[in-house]
Amino acid sequence: MNAKMSSGLAVAASLLLFTGTASAQDVTYAEHVAPILNANCVTCHRPGEVAPMSLLTYEDARRYARQIGVEVSERRMPPWHAAPGLRDYTNDRSLEDAEIEVIQQWVATGTMRGDDALAPPIPTFNDSWQLGQPDVVLTWDSPYQIAADGDDEYRCFVLDPKLENDQWVDVIEVIPGNRLVDHHIVIYVDQGGTIAPRRDAAEPGEGYTCFGGPGFQAYMVPGWGPGYVAAETPEGSGYLLEAGAKIVVQVHYHKNGTAQEDLTRVGLRFARQPTQKVLYNGYALGGGFLGLRIPAGEPNHVVTGRYPVSEDITIHSLVAHMHYLGKSMDIWATLPDGTRVDLVTVPRFDFFWQTQYALAEPQHLPAGSVVHMEAIFDNSAESPYQHSNPPREVTFGEQTTDEMAVAVFFHTRDAENISSDSSSR
Repeated sequence: MNAKMSSGLAVAASLLLFTGTASAQDVTYAEHVAPILNANCVTCHRPGEVAPMSLLTYEDARRYARQIGVEVSERRMPPWHAAPGLRDYTNDRSLEDAEIEVIQQWVATGTMRGDDALAPPIPTFNDSWQLGQPDVVLTWDSPYQIAADGDDEYRCFVLDPKLENDQWVDVIEVIPGNRLVDHHIVIYVDQGGTIAPRRDAAEPGEGYTCFGGPGFQAYMVPGWGPGYVAAETPEGSGYLLEAGAKIVVQVHYHKNGTAQEDLTRVGLRFARQPTQKVLYNGYALGGGFLGLRIPAGEPNHVVTGRYPVSEDITIHSLVAHMHYLGKSMDIWATLPDGTRVDLVTVPRFDFFWQTQYALAEPQHLPAGSVVHMEAIFDNSAESPYQHSNPPREVTFGEQTTDEMAVAVFFHTRDAENISSDSSSR
């Protein structure tokens, strides 16, 4: 039994006891709250991780109990932004209503400790490769230096896997070099292997500045964010890296008041099984990129985009991408007969959690379908992340203070059958 399954059973047992035999006054940290925090929160809320406080012990949790109660009741934590009840996602980390009720009752009745003997053991974590040693491990030459203070920094590092032939990859795993300041990491592939090195060479020091993206049209593959768990590509599919391709690692650094350094690692695992389908990314673009214009002061500016599907495809996961002024995004498809198929709705977008939503049941779309995106932006003075005083018109751009509206969908082509024998092992 793996650790995740074990912790899930512990939570289930705790909730059964609470709802079946315990009153609200009996709720304790040891018996009821600790299993929930261990299963859903301490991956990030522990020493050396990106979250601002640890929740590993009773003393930790009691200190922040009131804040925890507010965050979970408002469903801001754990960070999961897909609307409930629409679809099932394999990486859904939201709490059940019963779990939220347990925490609220614990806070309301005095945050009792309970019998330590009933508490689950403090989890241990593997901060190394989750899916085994990769075939290729990449990093940059020397640790990148991050200043103590200032604006968040976005830096792209260009790495060379030295591929002499096209290569299938079924796992791309990232180990952040400094979880105190590494907010999230996005991985791109420069298939031609020439554009990213030129951008890198044009700027002194390790890597180059890259707000919003790598600065060119690139093949995006999974990266890392707090709570993200690396996974294999769907059966029969993989990332096809062309000979000579370069890996571009975009790191979002969130400065914490102390000078830091970072040396992140990226692992590539060559496909273990025969692979015939490339895992592609498609985009429904709001405003056609350059046509995106968000008027100053507008609290609910709607932007739409669409992507006609020209062949039978299967969608496996999706990402909703906007910048600071993003408020919500809805992504759906219409079939050739006009039937609507919901994919993901993000009613409260948060730029700082760029989540990939993995469909529990991949969605087949026949040729003639259309993937739709509707994004809403808040460019009013009251916008939570408003960066202009007074608000100004915001258009498309790479800077975080510019905007984008992009629905990314990772998919395979149903008819594709590329022989994996053509790639090296």
